[in-house]
Amino acid sequence: MADNGNTALTLHWPALMNEEGFGLLWFASWIIDQDEGVEGEWFYSGRGGEIQIAPIPAEAIGVRIRRWPSEGLEAEYVDVLLGNEPNEVWAEQLDFDRKQPFARIPADPKNAVRGIDD
Repeated sequence: MADNGNTALTLHWPALMNEEGFGLLWFASWIIDQDEGVEGEWFYSGRGGEIQIAPIPAEAIGVRIRRWPSEGLEAEYVDVLLGNEPNEVWAEQLDFDRKQPFARIPADPKNAVRGIDD
């Protein structure tokens, strides 16, 4: 059971198409460290079109969901932190374009690189 008292997370995996016209690949793993966002075990790898109920490990503080819009490129990901509300996630509704809580990319990458002028 997670620290928030919930015992399971329900995930709705949509059956979407990637840029090549194949089923979009999804992957999910537990986040187990709130300082660095360290990942624990993974619990889903598939093409969607299903609902999954995953037991929440005691050490989990969230879940990292990855998707591959193009199988030749790196995955996009979203960190979903576990809250006190019922734990239910619709992967299709997640914002893969926002900066994530454990991202290693600076908030303003331009200022983090020397020699780049405005």
